[in-house]
Amino acid sequence: MEDLKPVLSKYIQTTKRLAEMNAEIAEVRDTKRTLELDLAAVYANNILPDKIELKESKMTFAVKRPNQWKRGWTLSKKTLDTYLRDILGERGQEVMKEIIRRHEPTLTEDDFGFELKSMDH
Repeated sequence: MEDLKPVLSKYIQTTKRLAEMNAEIAEVRDTKRTLELDLAAVYANNILPDKIELKESKMTFAVKRPNQWKRGWTLSKKTLDTYLRDILGERGQEVMKEIIRRHEPTLTEDDFGFELKSMDH
């Protein structure tokens, strides 16, 4: 137990620090999203280039116009189940069970996992 105390203490400190940093990052993401909305308004009302080389910062600013690009996608287990049932009817349930049977073993971790939660919940 004595071996655990210093490591657990550092783990708690690090977890708290990450929570604080994540809160700050969430604020920065909100600011970025607001700026993206501002940029969208500017681009919607003006004829502007789709690509701008920002030589000073050595970056390229690229614009993806509405209905001209696709974002990456993920499919939740629930949505997949719904689609399979809609498309395949009763057979969809069987297909979903087989997908789960094949996929669930890949989700099992072969390492320790740790979680720190507040006792206030």
